[in-house]
Amino acid sequence: MTPLRDLLESITALTKIWKRDRALKPIETKLARHMAKAFRAHRDTFLQEFERVGPGILGEASAPPAIEGALEAAYQATLADFLAPIEEAAGAAIAAAAKHRVAEFGIDYAFDLKNPRAIAAIKDRAAAAVKEIDATTREEIARIISQGMEGGYNYQQVARQIVAKYDEFGVGKPQAHIRNRAELIAVTEAAEAYEAGNRLVIDEMTAVGLEMEKSWSTVGDDRVSDGCRTNAAVGWIPVDQTFPSGHQHAPRFPGCRCAILYRRRPTT
Repeated sequence: MTPLRDLLESITALTKIWKRDRALKPIETKLARHMAKAFRAHRDTFLQEFERVGPGILGEASAPPAIEGALEAAYQATLADFLAPIEEAAGAAIAAAAKHRVAEFGIDYAFDLKNPRAIAAIKDRAAAAVKEIDATTREEIARIISQGMEGGYNYQQVARQIVAKYDEFGVGKPQAHIRNRAELIAVTEAAEAYEAGNRLVIDEMTAVGLEMEKSWSTVGDDRVSDGCRTNAAVGWIPVDQTFPSGHQHAPRFPGCRCAILYRRRPTT
């Protein structure tokens, strides 16, 4: 491959990533607001339950089951607060990806979010996301309570640490380019759904006999991880082949900025 062709492919890749990011930005912004609101509701429900059981159980063997009960109550009370916005965002991101791929390849494919495969993709992604969110939240809260019990903290001290952790979900900085956990979830879920939308279209193309390839594209700056660089280094591979990291597509981790590019397999 000539240097000029390398340059043209790099420009094309960055242009596609820019189009993706522009389409996903309003989706991410809206979802981040909803996630922040959902975390506040989760906090309020959990603290209400913790206020009821916490003072009498800290330091006792009955603490873990009681805390699990409080966390489950918060999960059930806020399930729809997390699930509905993620489903809405997933649908919008999938539709954006389908629109981009249909335009890119000039195919006659009328994408419809009512398509059973699209519906399944939306619901599966949202359910998996909520499960991951809940597991991480439970782990964080359980860790604070366990440390408090080991340190002999009283109820008020533990409660303050829990409140601070919930505040961190809204104002922390888990990634350099992401402000807080709510935004991290929004960026990740939008990217996951966008890539699912890509595959819906690509799978339609392969179903009619077209041979397609994919490649892993990074944004090319010094914050790209080694794992993503390794995936990008393999170049074009068959669409059903996994990348060196074991992933079928980006994102490789929460907050990953990479994208998957597709093309028809060259005949020569």
